[in-house]
Amino acid sequence: MAQENPAGFIDVHAHIAPTSFLKEVAKSHRAFGVGVAETDSGHALTFPHLPTLRAAGGSLSNTEARTQWMQEQGVTSQYMAAWLDIQGYTLPADKEGDWVRLLNEHMAQTGKDSGEAFCTIASVPLQDGERAAQELEYAVKTLGMLGTMLPSDPADIDVADPGLEPLWAAAEQLDVPVMLHGASHSKWPLVGPSFMAFSMGRTLDTSILAAKLIHSGLLDKHPKLKLVLCHGGGFLPYGIGRLDVAYRKGMEKVADLEKGGPEEYMSMLYYDTVTVNPRSLKLLLDLAGPEHIMLGSDWVWAPMSGGLLDAVDHVGLDAADRERIYRQNALELFGA
Repeated sequence: MAQENPAGFIDVHAHIAPTSFLKEVAKSHRAFGVGVAETDSGHALTFPHLPTLRAAGGSLSNTEARTQWMQEQGVTSQYMAAWLDIQGYTLPADKEGDWVRLLNEHMAQTGKDSGEAFCTIASVPLQDGERAAQELEYAVKTLGMLGTMLPSDPADIDVADPGLEPLWAAAEQLDVPVMLHGASHSKWPLVGPSFMAFSMGRTLDTSILAAKLIHSGLLDKHPKLKLVLCHGGGFLPYGIGRLDVAYRKGMEKVADLEKGGPEEYMSMLYYDTVTVNPRSLKLLLDLAGPEHIMLGSDWVWAPMSGGLLDAVDHVGLDAADRERIYRQNALELFGA
């Protein structure tokens, strides 16, 4: 049953690498083939065939600092997803599901232990669509999690592959959001320089995935699917005109879309405010409408973006639309 939320802002886009999870995998890491080093800055994980991750600790791994920040910002609810780099999507298929189950259980418990201000978003294994669907159902029905966050362009996996159809069907049936978010272990090294991975890589990948999913007819097949594009939809809102024209002229067409063209699907998607720029947010508002945009901090990276409300407060919205973005849309979409 959904609990009553106290009045205040809701932050739908935040990350955590739970301390309890990191401590447990430090004891059992050999069973997963993952290296774990305990450093002064926290636990540094090394997944097979990948560089060692930066250490996870402090405000990324606990809720103390973010609780103070939330109070200062007027945020009364935060929806936490796992730091995508520890989701385990590069593990062997026979290890990935067990790793994700362990992560989700620690995520859910961390949220419960941290108080009513915190809800959690699940991870799912991506190498098996059926298992992904099963894990989402378990996370929602048993652990009380609100939905799932997927890496947009994980190494060696195409999230637009038809094999993930059971996951989309499960998310629609469960009526929970699927959030798309860039991650470090991606195909970006094949596209651009490493020094642009944060700014470009983790937004371009979501833009491309969303376009592929629209082109595939996914939203025709699952019209009630709640897809959320993090970072304000990346480059998709800006480039949707070219995508739409290319489809309508037959230059880029893999399926016949019921709505006639990709641009018609923009208002079916949901977005957060992590554009870090009010002009970008204005364009997004024009395309999607305030009913489809929610407040996000991208914690623990929030301080890099300035004030939480900066972009929203400078686009000329009336009080009703600000309330939608600050709170109401999140309550309706996530059912928290």
